[in-house]
Amino acid sequence: MKIRPSLRIYFFASMVVLSSAMAIGFSFLSVNYFIDGLDKGLNGVMLNLSQTIDVKAGEHKEVVGFNVASRWEDMPSIIKQRFSKPTEIGLLHKRKDQSSIFTLPENLFFVVYYPNPEGEPRYVSRIMLEKDRPTVIANIEPEQRMFWIAVTGFAAIVLFAFFLFMVMKKIAKPVESLRGWAKSLNQTNLQQTPPDFTYNELNVLATLIRSSLLSAHESVEREQRFLSYASHELRTPISVIRSNVELLNRLSERAPLSDKQQLTLQRIERAGLTMSDLTDTLLWLSRNEEQQSSPEPVNLADKITTLSTELNYLLIAKHVNVALSTQQERLITTDATACHIVLTNLIRNAYQHTQAGQVHISQQGSKVTIVNCSAKDDAPVANTSTAKHASIGYGLGLQLSEKIIKRHGWVYEVNDMPGRYEVVVDFS
Repeated sequence: MKIRPSLRIYFFASMVVLSSAMAIGFSFLSVNYFIDGLDKGLNGVMLNLSQTIDVKAGEHKEVVGFNVASRWEDMPSIIKQRFSKPTEIGLLHKRKDQSSIFTLPENLFFVVYYPNPEGEPRYVSRIMLEKDRPTVIANIEPEQRMFWIAVTGFAAIVLFAFFLFMVMKKIAKPVESLRGWAKSLNQTNLQQTPPDFTYNELNVLATLIRSSLLSAHESVEREQRFLSYASHELRTPISVIRSNVELLNRLSERAPLSDKQQLTLQRIERAGLTMSDLTDTLLWLSRNEEQQSSPEPVNLADKITTLSTELNYLLIAKHVNVALSTQQERLITTDATACHIVLTNLIRNAYQHTQAGQVHISQQGSKVTIVNCSAKDDAPVANTSTAKHASIGYGLGLQLSEKIIKRHGWVYEVNDMPGRYEVVVDFS
């Protein structure tokens, strides 16, 4: 299972890691500054001793734990073993015996070289051995001291993480409220003013979301109104065309038309029927969800047989064989209007785009399968047509049918192969 990245967790982890790194870094920096301050203080004391203590050659003097000599040979042997003779004025040399960086040094050794006011050399050293430490300090074990340092550091990080979590919770609550508000938006509450989300940035974002959704909703409404108005207005001229075609057919019984005139009249009639069905489809799609008709019993076998007969005019002058396979005794309960529109468009597309071959329509229960197979001599044309229809939805009628099928949640499958196009719809 892939874990989705979370901005909240990323920010929280980043802040904890950053704060921990800063705490550790500043801790080491503080330790270095502290030690450097001690070294400078010790170096200042050594400077004062080198300027005030008078010492003869061949001897060294011990003053408050410091050894002062005028010659390097007179320094304590342990200092001479640890250091080489210093030559740079005022440079503090330091050595320590330490088992690890997490423990206190066991022994410390310091030495520095200064000339006195008369220009005579003075070597000043300091030896700090573990055995000479005060008893109170010696009783505190280094491991125990490091343990409490670690506990204190961990407690500080936990405390910081707790306050960070509380701050994030205070910030995240309005963000979650914004998310919940955005998910609950619909046509009803979209007109209402967005609630206050505490922070100005979130209020601006809520306003932008509402404005964008309002603009999209208004665009959809305009398209639906245009679709509805255009479909209504088209019904009148289509009815006029079909009425006049029917009148011409009756007149042709008295005064027969020529072959070309009869062919033209048939084309007008087919175009009128197609436009009528397309207009009905657009009108149905332009309706709101609550205006959909209630399910009713539908005899798919009778519906398929009737539509196949009505659309036979599309196969005139074509070498196409239609095979029907239906179950007469089966009734299904569904939206009758939507079912009629879908079947009409699917059968029409199969008839229109098969020039030579076979169209097989089968029905089993609520499942309808329509297969149009092109003949071998028609294969190149069919393949080109199939590729074209696959890219545009196999005709506008099929595009509209797909929308209707999707709205009702019916099962819909398309199998596009060279010379063969299969559509399966389950109206259950």
